[in-house]
Amino acid sequence: MRIAISGAQSMGKSTFAKDFHRAHPDFHFEDEPYRELAGRGERIHFAERASQRCNTLMTQHAIDRINEARDRKPDGNTVCDRSCLDFIPYSQYALAMGSREGLPKSDRLTTVEVRPELQEKNDFEYPSDITAAFIEELWRMILQSKALESYDLIVFLPLTGDPEIDPPMEDDGIRSVESCYRSWIDRAFKTLYREELMRRTSVKCRIVEITGSRSQRLSALESLVNAAPTLRAGLRRSPGGDSRRRR
Repeated sequence: MRIAISGAQSMGKSTFAKDFHRAHPDFHFEDEPYRELAGRGERIHFAERASQRCNTLMTQHAIDRINEARDRKPDGNTVCDRSCLDFIPYSQYALAMGSREGLPKSDRLTTVEVRPELQEKNDFEYPSDITAAFIEELWRMILQSKALESYDLIVFLPLTGDPEIDPPMEDDGIRSVESCYRSWIDRAFKTLYREELMRRTSVKCRIVEITGSRSQRLSALESLVNAAPTLRAGLRRSPGGDSRRRR
C-alpha cells in the first residue's frame, strides 16, 4: 500500500508519518521533498518567495519517488511525507502574494524570511516568478506522470478551527510561523481536494481527511489500512479519530 500525508505546514504531517512508520516498520518512509532536496544542497524558496524552479524540483521529486515505489515493488508498502499535489497550494500562495500577477500590494500577506542563507537569491522585480501558466504546467506534469495512480491513499490533514484539535504553529528554524500563512494554505488545500481535483481528473486513489490528536490520527489511519480491501466501499470511521473519504 502506498500512502501520502498531505496538508499545510505545521499540521504534524512529518510526526504523523514517522509515528505510522515506527508502528509499521514494514512501510518504507519517504521524507518531505524539501528536506531530501536541501540535504543534497538545493536552495529552496518558501511562501511568497517560492520560485518556479524550486516548486518544480519538489513536485518532480514527489512524482519520481511514488512512481519508483510502484515500479520497484508493486505490492510494497510506502508512506510519504507530502504528495505530488502539495506544491499546487504553495504555488497559488506565491502567485497571489509574491508575483507580478498577484493581488494588489495592499492586500498581500508577508512572511518573515526563514534561513535566508539557505535560499538562492534572484534579481526578480517581484519576490516570486510563479505565474498562473506555471501552475497549469505543474498540473500537466502531475497528470501526465500518472503519479496519482501510484498512490493507494492520500491522507489530508485539515485545520478544524478547534484549538483543542489543531496543532500549534511549530518554529523549527525552517518553516514560516505565521498563522495567517498556514490558514491561507489550508484553505487552498481544502479547495484542491474537495473541488479542484475532481474537476481536473478522475483519480483511482482514495482521498481521506483525518483529524484528531496524535494518537487518534494514528488509530484512524491504521483502521483505514486494515480495511484496505474494502476501502472503496465508502467511509470508515475509526474508534479514535475522524476520517472522511473524499473520493
